[in-house]
Amino acid sequence: MSRHSRPNTPLRIALAVISVLLIVVLMAVTLIYRPSWLHADTPTVERSSVGRTVSPRQRQTYCPSRMTIADTDAYGDSEYQASNGNIASSARYAAFGSVFHSSVASMGADMTASVSMLDKKDDSSDDIFVASGNVDDGSRLQDTRLLTASNGTGAVSSVMSWATDGDLKGVSAASCVVPALKQAFLLSGTKTGLTQQLVVANPSAKDTSVTIRIWGSDKSGALALSTGSTLTVASGKETVLNLSAAASGQDALYATVTGTDTPVAAIVRTVSMDGLTPRGSDYALPNNAFAKSLALYGLNGGDHATLYLYTSRKTDVTVSWIDSKGAQQTNQQELKANRASAIDLGDVPKSATGIAIAASEPVSATAKISDDGPDGQSDFALVNASAPAKISAIAVPDQSTATVGFVNTADEDRTAIVTAYDTDGKQVDRREIAIRPSASTSVRIADINDGDVAAIRLKDPAQAVVWNLRVGQKDVSGAKLAGLAIMRRRFEGGQRAGLGESGYDCCPLKVTCPNQDLFLPDGVRRFPPDVRPPRP
Repeated sequence: MSRHSRPNTPLRIALAVISVLLIVVLMAVTLIYRPSWLHADTPTVERSSVGRTVSPRQRQTYCPSRMTIADTDAYGDSEYQASNGNIASSARYAAFGSVFHSSVASMGADMTASVSMLDKKDDSSDDIFVASGNVDDGSRLQDTRLLTASNGTGAVSSVMSWATDGDLKGVSAASCVVPALKQAFLLSGTKTGLTQQLVVANPSAKDTSVTIRIWGSDKSGALALSTGSTLTVASGKETVLNLSAAASGQDALYATVTGTDTPVAAIVRTVSMDGLTPRGSDYALPNNAFAKSLALYGLNGGDHATLYLYTSRKTDVTVSWIDSKGAQQTNQQELKANRASAIDLGDVPKSATGIAIAASEPVSATAKISDDGPDGQSDFALVNASAPAKISAIAVPDQSTATVGFVNTADEDRTAIVTAYDTDGKQVDRREIAIRPSASTSVRIADINDGDVAAIRLKDPAQAVVWNLRVGQKDVSGAKLAGLAIMRRRFEGGQRAGLGESGYDCCPLKVTCPNQDLFLPDGVRRFPPDVRPPRP
């Protein structure tokens, strides 16, 4: 180095250091901030969700087979053998909106061999396809292809079974289930006399496995299951797990069914016996709703109500009866985290028709509503508490008697629009339902088109009204037996408020999956950031 260059050495060093620092800063900025022009096709990330506009055009809905008891083997004295009795069933299928076609086939069967199509016999402006049938010979799968994925377009279906003889006296009914990667259940426990059969159906073309986790009422945290925690379900088949054996002696259960890469449909058949006396049966349906404010309808004065709750955080909860005039508090207590809880609310007041739940942290809730019949016989209904949706629908079970009820969860007057359709898909009634703040009202199906109602759709622009269908059956009531079921309406595009903060509407796991929910909010779906949504 020359004598003349030495004085510039500190300057060169300083410039080199500054240059390195600038490069580091620029690299950091590039990693943190990426302008939209660098990734025009990448959606904006909010929390842990990514919003994209897609057009899912296919819907599948699983309808379980008629109610059955776990053990009908013939042994010992016939007087003491379990029996399904004269069990019968019905099913109703409906598809709304821009529908290309909708069909129903036996679960796992060759679609071309056992398929039946939904028809649109009426040429009215409303696009609705309707069909009726039964599930005597096994479960059914409804497949609906849409022309467009839009608000108010989708499929809804229901099943009902009933008996006046045997160990299943009463009525069981449920809306059919949409396959999903994760489903949760709040159940009425596994004490003596209660049988809880988890049925997992795989409508896909490949075998899959699911993981079962259960939280009980005795302690916080997941239970160690005596039956194992993994189920394998073959393609087009169903697998049954006895939850009463897996986690016995609990007052309440919270159970999750989680798949890996294939959506499955799951329900729980709940049967209660007191010795040889039937105490009712019903389907328990997935309950993914977690919210601070929930409600349900379907109570009559003189019913007995038990509320089952689960929360992942310690929370205070307040329970109130709802009638036509408003809400009246009946119970307040603290819930422990990661534990299922049972609250005996006692007999339902004469005027009460619904239950409201308010909590300091998000909770999930299910109610067991019981009605007594003669000679110790009784029946019960399991109904999930839910939050309002803008558009929803119910398929009214064939051969049922029913009352549709509405609960206003808002603090001011609300009005919803109810539209009813007959078995030909013809609009037979349209009315505005005005409801006072925190109050309820009801309409008998028999008062609409002489009871010929196959489907009901509700539009609730203010998203304030929760509604359910209380179902009976004339043969059961004619035999002077207790018989009831309460059916929850299907949601518009999933219950966003009930799926946590991730924003998932369909599949909260690392898979590519179409939305399988009923009514879609303008075709907008949400997926995890590392998942590529399906192509339109």
